[in-house]
Amino acid sequence: MSPQDTPQERLIARLETRGGRLFIIGAVVLVWLVDFALSRRLVDNGGITGNPRDIMSVFENASTIAFIVVSISLIIAVLTRSHRWMPWLVLVYLGFSVVQVIVNVGSLLVTAHLQESGSGLTGLWDVGAVYAMSVIVFTFIYAALDVTVKGGAFVWPARDGQEAPTPTFIDYLFIALNANSTYGPTSEVVMSRRTKLVMALQVILAIVMLAVLIARSVVATG
Repeated sequence: MSPQDTPQERLIARLETRGGRLFIIGAVVLVWLVDFALSRRLVDNGGITGNPRDIMSVFENASTIAFIVVSISLIIAVLTRSHRWMPWLVLVYLGFSVVQVIVNVGSLLVTAHLQESGSGLTGLWDVGAVYAMSVIVFTFIYAALDVTVKGGAFVWPARDGQEAPTPTFIDYLFIALNANSTYGPTSEVVMSRRTKLVMALQVILAIVMLAVLIARSVVATG
């Protein structure tokens, strides 16, 4: 590759390899497993009841169907070495996952009053689980956006005299963690408007999760 290659071009070239395609499949499987496990845990433990439980079940079923369709498509892409539409497939599936995160956060919000007084901080595990799911989902969202947005969604800083680095999973995880901590963008500059909107949504969800955590912590230790 020439020194003039952009970080986005190098990242796309890396994802076009067999290892890169397998990584994409692994990322989709990971997001689905986290989504499925968290939804089932919240429902089975009785933490989510009534209408929120019904809504979660609907999105869980829709997410499972989307996961199956995307997974089969990705496997076909790996076998046929077709790759141009793979990032868009992943982006569509991650869109379902973002909706699931929103539903989970909303469920925590509307059921916050169910926290028992003096139950202890161990009863706050569901808030932490939703927080972790949000970080994982948005990590892959930012990676998918950086691949699909023309020119890349981010500007990656480089040391003096060196070319910009090729972004990795750790870089996108760092961005997602910072946004989820409501610190906002990191040293990487966000260039895409749609990515700015996604990051704004993540920050809003993080603020809601923080508010729920504080409210429930007060009740749990009261």
